Amino acid sequence: MTITPTLNINGTSAADLIDPRRAAFDALTNVIIILKQVTPNGRDYPGNADRCDADRREHFDRLLTLNTLREQIYAEAVAINRNKGDAA
Repeated sequence: MTITPTLNINGTSAADLIDPRRAAFDALTNVIIILKQVTPNGRDYPGNADRCDADRREHFDRLLTLNTLREQIYAEAVAINRNKGDAA
């Protein structure tokens, strides 16, 4: 779901709606990069391939959730930016 406020003369400025979304997008990108560094690896699960597989599934589900959130926030910023002209 995308949050798309209606820009208006009495409301929050487009920049004040977009800038925090840009910051959140950047922060989520950094979190994703960092979490990719701790992808479960079989060498850390000697004799327990099933646990490794389960942990890898959980890890990739987390990354998918973060990527989905990041893309939603990006879409919101784009939508707000497109509607800037409508608020005038």
